[in-house]
Amino acid sequence: MHLLYVDESGNPDGAEDKYFILGGVAVFEREVYWINEQVNAIASKYFPDTQIEFHTQAIASHREEPWHSCPTEQRNQIIDELCNTISSRHVTLFGIALEKATTSDPLGRAFEEICNRCDLFLRRLHSRGDTQRGLIIFDESRYENSLQTLLAEYCSWPTWLPTPFSAGMSAGIRGCWTRLFPNLTQRTV
Repeated sequence: MHLLYVDESGNPDGAEDKYFILGGVAVFEREVYWINEQVNAIASKYFPDTQIEFHTQAIASHREEPWHSCPTEQRNQIIDELCNTISSRHVTLFGIALEKATTSDPLGRAFEEICNRCDLFLRRLHSRGDTQRGLIIFDESRYENSLQTLLAEYCSWPTWLPTPFSAGMSAGIRGCWTRLFPNLTQRTV
């Protein structure tokens, strides 16, 4: 099984951001352990007595500890080591950057696009004989309820009709979710 971890950047509703971004990384389930081991080794190397999460924006802005007191060269080295960890494993990166002015529902459109990319990724694997399934995992988010509602709508939307968010892509979305969850039925959220 491939795990696709997705997180957002920007606010789909606020005027302060021109763009809304969903980014993701797909990892085969057995790779997760090894990536986690490498990331934990980096954390222990630089912060042996601290539990730490790596967020590139926090590292780069270095406004808060432990990044505020961390020298620029060391922060850059940490980012390099994290990037090398990702590039040394079998991962696939996904990203959707929407200019919010182009759609009335940036969250819905980005969700649909990331699901479509996931579907295409799984289809390519399947065409090469790799019939693994996938699971999309969203980080905790203030949009969690909205995403659950979107999932229910996409699963129940007829494949021959365009979705409310864009024309012609609903077959890809439904295909993605039915391959990921073949026994999924419509539910009320």
